[in-house]
Amino acid sequence: MKIFNGSPHPINVVGNGVSDPAIRKLVVPADQEPQILVSIPSNGMLSAKIEDSKEPSINGIPVFGKKVTGCDPIPEGYDVIIVSALYVSAARAMGLDTARLYTVANPVYSQGGKSILGCQGICRAF
Repeated sequence: MKIFNGSPHPINVVGNGVSDPAIRKLVVPADQEPQILVSIPSNGMLSAKIEDSKEPSINGIPVFGKKVTGCDPIPEGYDVIIVSALYVSAARAMGLDTARLYTVANPVYSQGGKSILGCQGICRAF
């Protein structure tokens, strides 16, 4: 299958993430290096177009409006296209076919949950 990575960075699928209930995240154990099962290089970022507007404040809290106004076209010739959740939302709002869109599934962090090392896999954007 042909995969397009529409994120600005490689997608690293990590095989040795374990649950750390103390921080409610998947982490690579401190005594191990991340086990990279596959690394998918970036093909260039697919972006959603968002229009910001300033709205009346609520109890002194600044309020902003965000409206999806478009997105980059979905590339042809690929079976799987990995994008951000924001892009999926924008594509849906624009009426595009999202059947080939996926996001990353379950980030895997360094010990303590400070840095993202990769993910467990990809997630179909239903």
